[in-house]
Amino acid sequence: MKNCVLGSFFPCLRRVTPVSLCAVLLLMGPVGGGIGADAEGRAAAGTTAEQWELDVDTAVALALSNNLGIRSERIDVAIAARNHAHRYNMLIPQIAAQGTLARPNAAPAFRDDPRWEQIVYPLAEAQWGGAVPTPEPEDPPRWNLSTGVSAQLTLAAQMIPGIRAVTQAYENARIDLDEAERQVELEVTKAFSQLLLLQAQLELSERRLEAALERLEEVRANYDAGFVDELTLRRTEVGVQNQRPAILRQEQGYRTAKYSLAATIGIDDPDSFTVVGEIEEAPARLVSEEELLRLAGRNADVRAVRRGIQGLETQIDLTRAEMMPTLTLGYSVNPTLSGDPWSSDLWDTDRWSDRGSFNVTVRQPLDPILPGSSTRQELANRRDQLQQTELRVRQAREAVELRARQLAGGISAAQESIDALVENVSLAKTAFELAQEAYDSGVRDYAVVRDAEIDLADARLQLLQERHRAGELLLELEYLLDTPREYLSAQS
Repeated sequence: MKNCVLGSFFPCLRRVTPVSLCAVLLLMGPVGGGIGADAEGRAAAGTTAEQWELDVDTAVALALSNNLGIRSERIDVAIAARNHAHRYNMLIPQIAAQGTLARPNAAPAFRDDPRWEQIVYPLAEAQWGGAVPTPEPEDPPRWNLSTGVSAQLTLAAQMIPGIRAVTQAYENARIDLDEAERQVELEVTKAFSQLLLLQAQLELSERRLEAALERLEEVRANYDAGFVDELTLRRTEVGVQNQRPAILRQEQGYRTAKYSLAATIGIDDPDSFTVVGEIEEAPARLVSEEELLRLAGRNADVRAVRRGIQGLETQIDLTRAEMMPTLTLGYSVNPTLSGDPWSSDLWDTDRWSDRGSFNVTVRQPLDPILPGSSTRQELANRRDQLQQTELRVRQAREAVELRARQLAGGISAAQESIDALVENVSLAKTAFELAQEAYDSGVRDYAVVRDAEIDLADARLQLLQERHRAGELLLELEYLLDTPREYLSAQS
């Protein structure tokens, strides 16, 4: 592990850049939507068959592309957008067309009916001189044909808050998606920074082990020459062996963190990439506490509670609308054939009759108006819930302000530690330079230079750890206030 922690790091929850987007597209496998970790995919991306470099921007882009939760949120947004685009379809009337062809179960009875001889025959004899008409088998017709087209539109007061509720649902879905993306960016960025820190710690531990092995070789040579006793040799060997378990634990921790990051961003083979980047310094000074607290209203939890207030207000309007009258407009056309549909002329308008109508219906619910009705009870409950939600807004804001103060204090303390560690690094660098000059002039042996180099690396690692802590605190503050770091720095 020879790669140093270089490059820029800890971006301010940045969005996907064109470079990282190109990297993601080049990493896409032949199956649409998958991230290719195979050799062909990496070769297409211009990397070696063994490993390719992964920066924080590409890691965030991969995570946003592969995260299942983000995909689910995007589907929710698509559903809400479709509902919002058709939110006025409740004003479309209900239109229906129908046709009925019926055949009665009872057969027509003519000659078997005694009334035929008692009534029809005497009338026929008086009218036609005894010539009685013989009824046809289908007279009257055994089949009936009727059709109809109807349209109905109900206008109610619930339509107005209903449309507003659909709009709010669409806005909430978009906000939830943005919040989920920000959460994924935060988690990936923190995991990436932790991986860089573990990498630097492991590099320093490996360098210390190399120095201990070099010292052991020197002691063994001096022992063979008779300059040191066996006790010194054995103690040096024990010191070398004591370092190995710690390095093994660090390697295991590094692999675990790398596997976790690979699973988060959707890479199947964690050994196919190496992380590159640098822990960026936190701003030397944040804006005043008063300005930070003014940003508390941008917090996602505070905004979510406020959206809850809007939803409750809409529910109150819907409940109140239940007490108002509704207007229903209806129009229908019902053509009915009076003859046999199989033998009659269907185009003969005289055989058709229309029983359709135009109607206007006004309905006024009475039970919601009564004192103690369920509607009035629900309305009172909604108003009490609205007061509760307003209190929750204040409670959430106070919690955000408290957390913002804690993070700001932690960042200020870390910055003071960083200033002291910068001085320590400067002193260690000076000591290393003096040791190097002494070695070049022959005054000191190489062991002094090696120890000074390790001390310098140790000082730099402590500085890196403190910068990592300050960077994580700043990331949390950015996420808490939903504000980029350039607006949190007093230098902007």
